[in-house]
Amino acid sequence: MKKLILIILVYGSLMIQGSTGAANPNVLFILIDDFGWRDVGYNGSTFYETPVMDRLSKEWMRFDSCYTPSPMCSPTRASILTGKNPARHGITQWLSGRDSFHGRKGEKPKVYCPKPLVQGIKDSEVTLGEAFQEAGYETAFYGKWHMGKLKATGGPANHGYESQVAVIEENGCKQFSFKRHIPDAKPGQSFNDALTDKAIEFVTTERDKPFYLHLCHFAMHAKIETSPELRVRFEAKKKRLGIGESKTALDDYSHQPHKLRQDSAEYTGELFNLDGGIGRLIDALKECEQYENTIIILTGDNGGRSTINKPDATSIMPIRGGKTFLFDGGLRTPLLIRWPGHSAAGMNSEVLVSSMDFYPTLLEMAGLPLKPRQHRDGVSLAPLFNNGKLERDTFYWHFPHYQGEGSYPASAIRVGDYKLIQNYHHGDVLLYNVKEDISESRNLAADMPEKVQLMQQRLMKYLKETGASIPRPVRDDDVF
Repeated sequence: MKKLILIILVYGSLMIQGSTGAANPNVLFILIDDFGWRDVGYNGSTFYETPVMDRLSKEWMRFDSCYTPSPMCSPTRASILTGKNPARHGITQWLSGRDSFHGRKGEKPKVYCPKPLVQGIKDSEVTLGEAFQEAGYETAFYGKWHMGKLKATGGPANHGYESQVAVIEENGCKQFSFKRHIPDAKPGQSFNDALTDKAIEFVTTERDKPFYLHLCHFAMHAKIETSPELRVRFEAKKKRLGIGESKTALDDYSHQPHKLRQDSAEYTGELFNLDGGIGRLIDALKECEQYENTIIILTGDNGGRSTINKPDATSIMPIRGGKTFLFDGGLRTPLLIRWPGHSAAGMNSEVLVSSMDFYPTLLEMAGLPLKPRQHRDGVSLAPLFNNGKLERDTFYWHFPHYQGEGSYPASAIRVGDYKLIQNYHHGDVLLYNVKEDISESRNLAADMPEKVQLMQQRLMKYLKETGASIPRPVRDDDVF
């Protein structure tokens, strides 16, 4: 037994040193909820204020075409930790999910969409946390979990994270009502600030091994709340700019109207507060002299919530759709990466990347061995930091559910510049050249039938191979 323990300790020490013999870098992964591509100043927002992220976009590597593997939170979060597409790992809806019907008044469901096949991240998955834990890292998970009931899945502690703070099982937290999650928070603090304080405590603690912190903010998920001071500040900005009532429009493929412009003072205040917290965390890393040895990823779990069934929604115009839609508005999110010694000021990439790529990317950046059988749908982004290329031209999405935000069940495939959306409720197909038509307003399906057929066949083959649950026609005994 003692010999076995010695072998484990020696192996762990070698893993921490990495393949080069140098100490492995720390890892800080920051995930923002419902974070729309247009929610930051550097992507064109003129009403929201994100000075910290705008500055980081100039100092770090900026990715302009980051796509989440799902337009919904739980599936993407599971994909980040597993490196697999939702169609493969089986979590295709928020958990625990619903199979109820959402639609326009008087409309009836045309297909039946069951709850997700999988109701929590499986024990058989070797998560990103477990990979770093095996390599001798101190691992921690802070904030929103939402990958299955904690009692059923064991939560972060059962999936590679030694410590956890304010772990939220689902969507049950408000910005100013969170004492049960962080009991020692300062009076009047926002959840953003309290969680940031805990993260600062973790990254500034002296330790004899590298750390990996998975920090999942509840912002910018509804309910949106800000402080009275910031509310007054941004209401005044609305008045100064002459912004009146919100403008909305109903999309042909939505049963809820979308906002056409960013105009919520409440949303602006919460985002500004979150942005400031990220700045405080970065400053803390610098003060404790860990910044130069820390890989940092900052991104979102899906596009912004743009339909007005919830108050204080965002807008990501001119990109179409939003959260739960397979139009780009539901899939594109900001992505900034700092890789010490490799990223530099002014670096940016237009290459299409996915949240599934973070698993192999972080392993390679940290000098650790890859796990290709685990992160089989992701590819390492490390070559892009040295003008390299990624050997991939196809992306797949599968969201087979009616959803209250306004979307209908669909699957999609993108090959090169073209994206095809298979709509199960409508029984039709949409084809767009996304590069030339960022608003996805010109359906090319009728003009390019051969391309439609080939892409449809490729999509359905992939869904069949992964065992994805495909919506079926409604039967008389179906209950919604």
